[in-house]
Amino acid sequence: MEVIFESLELNPDYLHEDIAKGSQVIAVNCYPACPEPDLPLGLPPHTDYSLLSIILQNHQGLQIMDQDEKWHSVPVIEGGLIALVGDHMEVLSNGQYKGVVHRATVNLEKKRLSIASLHSLALGKKVRPAPALVDEQHILSYNEGGFSDFLDFISGEDIVQVAVFYTEAPQNVSSSVKDPKTENRTPKS
Repeated sequence: MEVIFESLELNPDYLHEDIAKGSQVIAVNCYPACPEPDLPLGLPPHTDYSLLSIILQNHQGLQIMDQDEKWHSVPVIEGGLIALVGDHMEVLSNGQYKGVVHRATVNLEKKRLSIASLHSLALGKKVRPAPALVDEQHILSYNEGGFSDFLDFISGEDIVQVAVFYTEAPQNVSSSVKDPKTENRTPKS
């Protein structure tokens, strides 16, 4: 995550303590062979509620959506891991990074296994855009939220539509997010 923070021009140790005390969820999914693989989806399109998700798959089946809403299969590289940016990183980056929309498909002949490791802040910790990434030219684009807020929200919503949870931020409130390191900064032109 240090490389991602550097790419955002944040200190590589940004949120180091919060990440070290954060949560990790492991999901092991088994997708049996299916005689009609074009009919079912193994897992519907979604983004992960995490900073970063790391996935290991034994056979091709993971697909990601590009910005033109086209699906692309992620190749299997022996011993390789797949890293996906999640919802928390989208919020933290104030939208500079987007959560990767992905889904799992099934195979006609082979059983597929995937192991996903989702890395997030602690369950009680709220995530919000980094103050250094909010200014007059980059308005606050996401609400602050935590895991319990997220669970309350999805309990009454379609799980595929959860992106709305963070995106209803108040408009023109960049001045309400203050950071002593950037408060007196001259706006970028």
